[in-house]
Amino acid sequence: MTRQRGFTLIEVMIAILLMAVVSLIAWRGLDSVSRADQHLRQASDEHQAVMRVLQQLERDLALRATVELAEPVLPGHEPPGKPLLPAMRARAERLELVRAGAVAGSGLQRVRWYVRGSTLYRAAAPLREGFPLPAPQAAVAVLDNVSAFSLRTWQAKGGWRSPASEADDNPVGLEVRLNRRGPQGEEHYRQVLGPFN
Repeated sequence: MTRQRGFTLIEVMIAILLMAVVSLIAWRGLDSVSRADQHLRQASDEHQAVMRVLQQLERDLALRATVELAEPVLPGHEPPGKPLLPAMRARAERLELVRAGAVAGSGLQRVRWYVRGSTLYRAAAPLREGFPLPAPQAAVAVLDNVSAFSLRTWQAKGGWRSPASEADDNPVGLEVRLNRRGPQGEEHYRQVLGPFN
């Protein structure tokens, strides 16, 4: 009769211990990959949100009205000395403009971009065919965690300037700076728009 040799209890315990260590290493690796993937997805989603905001701002400026936005001259009356509304008015932290509707011939509307607290808002008035154009009322929060939103305007005689106390009407170019607190710290965005005719 031959004796069959099997595994001893110590050998089985060592094998189980090795399998546990390998499983733990594999689990930690998978967990790390999963967290990195989640972090990248979140950063990508937040970056896309900023890009959508900048694209909407660029679209608003592309559809802005011409600078000859004046009230019609009635027979027997003097023509007004200056335009009724500037097509674009930039302040240090606020942008107001008059733009055409997305559909040709649908009228004009006033739009305002501004920051309140740490949120960037876009307010738009209803479309109107004639004057007076109503002021923007319904504001929509378009981006949160904004730490700074500032504008600089390009003037043909003087270059870039920050409209501090008074607004710049119908600048030739516009620089938008946006700072946002993201998952990896402060993020800085800059977009230069123009030249505007």
